[in-house]
Amino acid sequence: MLIRAYTSIIAACLLWSLNPAANKLALEEIAVPQLVFMRAVFAAFILLLVSFIMGHRFRPKEIGWRPFLLGVLDPGLTSLLFVTSLTVLSASNTVLIMALMPFSQSVLGRVVFKEELRSSVWLGSTLAFSGIVIYFSGEAFNGADTVWGNSLLLSVFCLMAVSQLMTRKIMKTEIPAIQVTSSQMISASVVLFIYLILFGDTELPLQASSGTMMTLLFLVFSMAIPFFLYNQAMRHLPIGMASLLLVMIIPFGFLFAAIFLGEEITLIKAIGAILVMTGVAFPHFPQVRRKFI
Repeated sequence: MLIRAYTSIIAACLLWSLNPAANKLALEEIAVPQLVFMRAVFAAFILLLVSFIMGHRFRPKEIGWRPFLLGVLDPGLTSLLFVTSLTVLSASNTVLIMALMPFSQSVLGRVVFKEELRSSVWLGSTLAFSGIVIYFSGEAFNGADTVWGNSLLLSVFCLMAVSQLMTRKIMKTEIPAIQVTSSQMISASVVLFIYLILFGDTELPLQASSGTMMTLLFLVFSMAIPFFLYNQAMRHLPIGMASLLLVMIIPFGFLFAAIFLGEEITLIKAIGAILVMTGVAFPHFPQVRRKFI
């Protein structure tokens, strides 16, 4: 079960790391309100269909209110704020927020769930954060736009901190992960539909190229599948370790931004990315060493 949990969260990280670049490409032809709503509503439809095929019946009373509230926070508000930040920040910049997760979530996991504070996780987090500092030391800041974009990302971080605790609490119950994820997408769709009605131009025709539509299709599946994998993993992994693994989104996100958007790879950023990956792997070094001794 533990191996499957690690495999699930690593797969989720790989898919999530493609999101900044894919969103940035889609935003060239699709407005933020339309983009975030379409992603959520199609993801909800896909997950409900899979849930039905698996033999689950969607009964909100049995599922409870927590998964729906979780969906309002994440991916509802988080996806809206994250995609909005991409309008003023580079794709590689937006993944910086993940570096803060291991520190905050290890403490919150200890306070809320009495999970062990592993020194190896803290040391790994410190290495990863050092890599992030190096990684972004060469980034240029563009005045008010950068302040606004990073303020949005700070809000995303706060929402993710709460949602990760809620996910761990929900997944300690017997509710199937597919039901939890479906409920998240349904409530997220409602939130984003309200935002579309209030702030989006509903009369604006969707005129996107075939490439953008393919990108949108990927974004739909990259919302549905990673959340399911992540929810499944959180049934078995402590919050501190899960948060540290999520830091892998940073170097992979930077790599995909360079490949698909042409964002520059510098030596400083490469060193930072290597430090991040070393920090993520650090807590597992003692386990590997014991196996070979």
